[in-house]
Amino acid sequence: MKKNYSCLNKFVQRRIVGGLRTVAFLFVLFVSGAGASAQVLPGIEAMIKEAEVYRNSEPQKAYTLASKALAEAIRQKHEPSMARVYRFIGVLNFMMGNLEISQLQFDSAYLLYKKLGDEKGIAASLNNIGVIHQEKSNYSKAIECFDQSVKLKLKLGDTVGATSGMINTGTIYSYTGDNINAIKTFDEVVRIASMNKDTSRLIDANINLSTVWINERKPQKALVLLHKARELAVITGDEYSLAYCYNNIGGVYQNTFQNDKAITYFSMALALRDDLGDIAGLATTLDNLGKIYIRLNRFDQALDCFFQALQYNQQTGDKRSTAIALNSIGELLIKKKDFQAALGYFYKGISIANELGLRQDSRIMYANMIMSYAAIHQFDSVQVYFAHYNSTSDSTWYLKANESSDYTQLTPEKEEESKSGYWFYLIYGLLLLFVAVMVWAMAKRRFTQKAEVNES
Repeated sequence: MKKNYSCLNKFVQRRIVGGLRTVAFLFVLFVSGAGASAQVLPGIEAMIKEAEVYRNSEPQKAYTLASKALAEAIRQKHEPSMARVYRFIGVLNFMMGNLEISQLQFDSAYLLYKKLGDEKGIAASLNNIGVIHQEKSNYSKAIECFDQSVKLKLKLGDTVGATSGMINTGTIYSYTGDNINAIKTFDEVVRIASMNKDTSRLIDANINLSTVWINERKPQKALVLLHKARELAVITGDEYSLAYCYNNIGGVYQNTFQNDKAITYFSMALALRDDLGDIAGLATTLDNLGKIYIRLNRFDQALDCFFQALQYNQQTGDKRSTAIALNSIGELLIKKKDFQAALGYFYKGISIANELGLRQDSRIMYANMIMSYAAIHQFDSVQVYFAHYNSTSDSTWYLKANESSDYTQLTPEKEEESKSGYWFYLIYGLLLLFVAVMVWAMAKRRFTQKAEVNES
């Protein structure tokens, strides 16, 4: 049964929705790797195989079967079988949103594999633990786990598992604004996956790499990758990936103000995610739809979408998306000239973004706070948040670029891109200067008015 989204009204039935500024990432959660680490007892393996049949359709039934398998493995004191079942139950708990229990299961599997000296099991468990840290927004710990897992998998010749971990690492790099390392990582995944004809990883890598190019303001590069991923997803019947493609293609079209095309692709994304029951995906698409409603000056419908997106993000425990939803609500309240209420949402969003080290997201919200405080003539606060805004504009990414020889060799294409980037930052800098001058002028005017009052 389809859920009723009040902000959509009749648009769900007509499959017409729209919009986006935030683009979704596809994050590779688990490569099952069910087989073969240390030898698992045949009876236990058969029980897990039976549980796997119900993993996506009836997870509770799968959990019951897996629990019986674990009890039998413990009864026989067979550690390889215990580790195998711990990993499987960890995946089930993750799917059901029980992150703490899931981490305990993965930790138990990891310790058993370490004791057994089973490198394949160790690598798989490290990837699982990394996913948990990513979901909890512990990005540095997640990258550490993924990197260790990738090294072991490459050593063992497991390119499928290695590229999955690399996709996870690249996604985190992009979350935190490190686009250069994100591009390098995803390019390497594409190279390895193409060499091994790994269609699933090619889809994942192209979706994620396209998102980085969107952030780098290269929409045509993003579209080429997304259409490649879309075609592969259709061929393989991968509906989750197909929904990501629809969502992100719509985002590219909206960012380039091709609203009709954006509406077409967002309609397909929302409908498919609704069919799949993809709560996290629905939250993203609802946020995107809200952006379209803002563009069309339909503010009440936009606000309804944003609040539903916020509710879903909080339900899934996705802190970064929660921060984005809070910012979206704040921006809409600015449009409605409710600046005081907007500040409350920006403050909550900034607290989350700073906690997670999300420099780009913090920077956007600091700029919004500057505008809000200026609008209500609180110029002391404007100065405070202008300083915070400037503090997020560091030069670390330039240093990383200089360390990467592959990306510093100048070609005619890169020279043209460099010129385009120069003009963008020049215009951006002039805009900031204009804002600063306006704030100074308003502050001076306020001071003069106070002086006149005192003299009268």
